[in-house]
Amino acid sequence: MKLVSVDKLEPGMVVSENIYTVDDRLVLTKGTILDNDDIARIRSFSLYNIFVEEQKKAVKVKEEKPQSSLSYAEKLRTTEEFIKFKEHIEEHAEALEESFRMLANDSIPLDVDKLTDPVYHLFVEAGGTAGIFDMLHNLRDNSDAVFMHSLNVSLISNTIATWMRLSSDQIQLATAGGLLHDIGKMLIPSELVNKTEKLTEYEEKAMREHVVKGYELIKDKDIDPHIKNCVLMHHELRDGSGYPFHIKGSQIDEIASIVTVANIYDELTSKRTYRAPICPFAVIEQFEDEGLSKFAPDVIMTFLSNIVNTFIANRVMLNNGKVGDIVFINPEHLSKPMVKCGEEFIDLAANRNLAIVAVI
Repeated sequence: MKLVSVDKLEPGMVVSENIYTVDDRLVLTKGTILDNDDIARIRSFSLYNIFVEEQKKAVKVKEEKPQSSLSYAEKLRTTEEFIKFKEHIEEHAEALEESFRMLANDSIPLDVDKLTDPVYHLFVEAGGTAGIFDMLHNLRDNSDAVFMHSLNVSLISNTIATWMRLSSDQIQLATAGGLLHDIGKMLIPSELVNKTEKLTEYEEKAMREHVVKGYELIKDKDIDPHIKNCVLMHHELRDGSGYPFHIKGSQIDEIASIVTVANIYDELTSKRTYRAPICPFAVIEQFEDEGLSKFAPDVIMTFLSNIVNTFIANRVMLNNGKVGDIVFINPEHLSKPMVKCGEEFIDLAANRNLAIVAVI
């Protein structure tokens, strides 16, 4: 292993340690055999040196894609880290289903530490806040069952709380609140929860009862009140347009306000039986438009300013069919970054008719 200046990197060199940005975001994983796109990605983060294997180059064995190299996301999905993470989160989702069923039947005690322990293992496997969204964004074709969604929201809530630099106790509360927020759906008829078409107005009203049902299930349990509030308030919005009580502003629990943002982001960007995943940048734009009126300002601003940076150097498709890599985030228009398509740089903030429709 040797330290090499970024300016002297060449295709074929092998990364000997995970590469992180100065703010702890994963750039490339250990064992990556560098190509020109990888080197450009490293340079886009203003890194100076990285560790590579002593042998100068390795033969990169892969099936070349016509006219295009593999994107960052495509490479990530072939790594051992991603494959293991996918396997483990699916296993934990199955275990969580059994735990939720037993809790709903009151056949086991509610042990928050035991329930959330797998979440922390997944968090470490993903590389912490540096890698969690890389993993989750590439799992968007997975089942939209309550249990996978609960794990996702727990991981995202943990990440937001960490980005907010909250205390370890508050991070733990956000993690637990995110995991348990939808437990009331265990008390909703399964044919409604698992319906493959969009819900009717009547069915939507019935589905909304999961909030109060979930609270009734845990209200007398010996757990922190913030966790109970996450179950009860995760659909409340700052302007009073949420449910079930249409409460406003500071009436909403501070930890629940974190789970609210995590819940909406995961809900919209995940595959549903009746629709494809919504592009994260469309969701980010919605948050930009509605954020300060509907969500706690410190939560939504922290989330937006950090989430967009997880997409630097990712390949995206625009609504005009062009494909390129994100090279710069515009702090004034977070959903409208600069995209490099071949030799052309497209500033989406200056071309309002253009938008990102997919991360590929």
